[in-house]
Amino acid sequence: MASKNIHHSEISPELIEDLGFTDMITVGLMMNNLDIEDVHLSESVSQYESIRDLLSTETTTDLTKVKRAFVLPMHNVSTDRLKASLKEHKISITNDYEKADFIIPHTNFYDSYGTIDNIPQTKMMFKLTNGYYSNEHRQAVEDYHEKTGNNVILDKRSLGAAYQYNIDYTSAPFDSFIFSNMSLAIAKLIEDGELQVIETDTVLNQSANRVPMTEELMEDLKKMIDSYNASDEEIEMAGKIIPTIDPTGEPYLLYSNADFLNSKSYKYNRNKDVQYWLEKHNIYHLAYCSAEDAIKWFEERGELDSRCFRALEVKCREQIQISNRELYTFKVQVKPEYRKYMQD
Repeated sequence: MASKNIHHSEISPELIEDLGFTDMITVGLMMNNLDIEDVHLSESVSQYESIRDLLSTETTTDLTKVKRAFVLPMHNVSTDRLKASLKEHKISITNDYEKADFIIPHTNFYDSYGTIDNIPQTKMMFKLTNGYYSNEHRQAVEDYHEKTGNNVILDKRSLGAAYQYNIDYTSAPFDSFIFSNMSLAIAKLIEDGELQVIETDTVLNQSANRVPMTEELMEDLKKMIDSYNASDEEIEMAGKIIPTIDPTGEPYLLYSNADFLNSKSYKYNRNKDVQYWLEKHNIYHLAYCSAEDAIKWFEERGELDSRCFRALEVKCREQIQISNRELYTFKVQVKPEYRKYMQD
C-alpha cells in the first residue's frame, strides 16, 4: 500500500535511473512538525519537464475503462465536485495510487520559487531559483545533516524566527529542480503504462450536471447575488450553480457577463470550484476587454461566430471616437477579413 504522504513513497536508484536522471542528489526539506523529509534535486530542466509532462499529459479520455482515480495533491477543484462527477461513471477515488487506474492532474502540483520562499510541504515538484542550503542553524537541521550528510534547503519554514544574515548558508545550484518521492513513483507507473492520466476537464465535461449558459440563467444569478440584500443561502446556492455552467457556443454571453462575474468573485474566494471555473473561462481577462479586444480574443481561440461578432460589433461602433466632425463626414466599414461574420 502506497503512503498518502508524498515523501514516503518507495523509490529505488534503479527507478531514478530508468527515468533518465544522471545527476540526481538527495537533499532535505523541512516540514511543519520540524521533521525533515528527503527530496531529490536535479539540475536538468529537460528531466523536470519530462516528469511534469508524464504527470499532466492525458493518455485517455475513455471513462468507461477505469474504475478508481487518484487525485494529485493540492488540486484546485474540490474533492466533493470530482467525486460527484466520477460517481456518474461508477468511478471511485482512492488515496492509494497503487490501487488506482488513473490519476487526475492539475496545474498546482508543481510551481517555481526563489531564494527564501515559503515552499508548501505537499508540493509534488518545484523549481528553486537562486536558493540556499543551511545545515547548522537549528537542532533538527543539524541532526538530519549529521545523520544523512545531505544538505537542507533553506526556506521560510526552515529559517523559522531566525534571520538569514545571522546564520551560515551556502548556495544551492542556481536552477534546482526538486522532486518528491511520489512524483517519481507515479511518473514511472505512467511511463510503464500501469497508470492512465485523465484531465480534470475531461471528468467535469462528461458530467450530466452541466447546464448551458443562457440569458435567463445569468439573470437569475444576478438576482441571487448582485444585491446588498443577498442572503448567505442565495450566495451559497449560486456558488453551486456557477461551476456547472457550460458557456460552449455562447462567447458573447460569457463576455457580456464577465464584468458581473468578476466583480462578485470576492464572495467565492474560498470556493475552489467557482475559482477554478472563473480561471478556466478567463473571466478576469474578459472583464477588462473592450468589445474589439473580445472579438480578437474569441477569434484567436476559434470561438468567434457570426452571432457573437454581430453583437460585439454593435458595441465596437459605440466606442468609435472620431474628431474633426465639423468639417468632415465619415463612413465606417467592417474590414474585409471580418465581413464573413456579417453573413447569416
